[in-house]
Amino acid sequence: MPSWLSLNDPITQLAVLGAGVLILLMLVSRLLTGLREAAYARTRRRDARARAAAAQEKLHEIGRLSGKIIATSSSATIAGFEIVQQIEAVFIEGAPSPAAAVEELKAAAAKQGANAVINLNAVRLASGKCVANGDAVIVRRVGGEPARPTPPSPPSV
Repeated sequence: MPSWLSLNDPITQLAVLGAGVLILLMLVSRLLTGLREAAYARTRRRDARARAAAAQEKLHEIGRLSGKIIATSSSATIAGFEIVQQIEAVFIEGAPSPAAAVEELKAAAAKQGANAVINLNAVRLASGKCVANGDAVIVRRVGGEPARPTPPSPPSV
């Protein structure tokens, strides 16, 4: 061993101790960084699961409500039905496809108590999103029993 690298020298001892402390601090820092990144990843996964569950619940609700609509038409009349009451115009924007926009529109009409939609129109915008609009109405079959409007759904929380 060279004479200048004597471990009995106090300066060499301090240098070795300093290097050891520095290595230990770097290891602790890396460990803490890894723990922080793992916690962040867990939070992101939990949030993603919550968003997916909310989206699934929304799709289920749209499917349930749109099933209450018994007829739709792109004109002001529906063949085989007579309009008993016009409720209100409905409009949906931002759907991923025209079919999804129509389903959301039917669900919105059903929330208003309608059982049909007339003047239905769905369009894809230049942005790629789709919009749909129409008039929510209550209809009954021609010569059939009077239509029983479905009560409006309570607002969802």
